[in-house]
Amino acid sequence: ITKFPAFMEGVEITLQLAFFTVLFGSLLGLVVAVCRRTRLLPLRWLMNAYVAFIRGTPLLVQVLLVVYGLPQLGIRFPRMTLCIIALVINSGAYMAELIRAGLQSVPRAQWEAGISLGLGVWNTLRLVILPQAVRRMLPPLTSQLVSLIKDTSLVSAIAVADLTMQAQVLIADTFLAFEIWLIVAALYLALTLCVALPARWMERRYAWR
Repeated sequence: ITKFPAFMEGVEITLQLAFFTVLFGSLLGLVVAVCRRTRLLPLRWLMNAYVAFIRGTPLLVQVLLVVYGLPQLGIRFPRMTLCIIALVINSGAYMAELIRAGLQSVPRAQWEAGISLGLGVWNTLRLVILPQAVRRMLPPLTSQLVSLIKDTSLVSAIAVADLTMQAQVLIADTFLAFEIWLIVAALYLALTLCVALPARWMERRYAWR
């Protein structure tokens, strides 16, 4: 019980990492997905290379590259911010693939109808295409968000005080490895269920529409 505040501090850091990563990673993924559909070949090749690199390398390596590489280039931020940047870069590539698949699942006639009505490309995307694509993306998007919450545990490798790092500190103090890791597993399960259950409810609610 006396160690409960340490767990809650770790949960708070984990939630902050997950929130900012989902927010900015989704925005980055949308931009990358749209750029991959552009007719500008250099931009499309650049986005394809970015997605291929991120999906082909381990997240931990990406975190280490950002956290230790950017300061050597003169780009200095707090370590927490650097971790968020690394997670956003990683999440953006996976979100881009999900969004691209969702956009491609909407019939092209929907694009043509929106443009013919005078909405323009941006308003057609925002008002016509995305609402339909999001419904199709809910299952894989839920899996990605759940994976993201679990992937935040990798920042403990660079001494960011997330839930996993707090557990390691507590184990060093108490030597209760099994009990502490069991509590950590239960907390991660609770966090992922908070994402998965509402998403499944929304999926069932809007599946028929």
